Amino acid sequence: NAGARFGFSLAGLADIHLYKGLSLRPELAFTNQGGSFYSNPQVEGAKNSFNKCSYYSIQVPVNLAYTFIINDVQLGVYAGPALDFSLFGKMKTENQNVDIHFGQNKEADLKTFDLGVNVGLRVDYSRYFFSIGALCGTLDRRAIEREGESSLYQNNVTLSLGYMFR
Repeated sequence: NAGARFGFSLAGLADIHLYKGLSLRPELAFTNQGGSFYSNPQVEGAKNSFNKCSYYSIQVPVNLAYTFIINDVQLGVYAGPALDFSLFGKMKTENQNVDIHFGQNKEADLKTFDLGVNVGLRVDYSRYFFSIGALCGTLDRRAIEREGESSLYQNNVTLSLGYMFR
């Protein structure tokens, strides 16, 4: 049982033209993400523990994009792998508020690295853009997984509004 939360990112990307409407779109983003989940140490008589985490990462999506033009509006689809390197964060449980130490093997810690799959749609008009994208993590982020507990994957849905500097 897991839950979502709002986060933010600050990002820049390049649109490298390859052929006709096809382009490579590497991106570099500083991202705030996280979520909530229940854990149960499977101790008889113990109740589930509610955990909420918030952490910061550097994400590097490398998307292949295809753009087509309808009148003066550009529509595009993109997909590709995304690397996620987690930096620092906090884990809140019912009894404590602790720092997440990425790459260590303690209960409140998460793995440092994630490899995700990124897909999305975008609309460009003049110098403005709107996009919706989804990043689905493929690696279990828990540093320790006890018997009977589910895996923990980071999945994000991103809505973007912006202005292009050309």
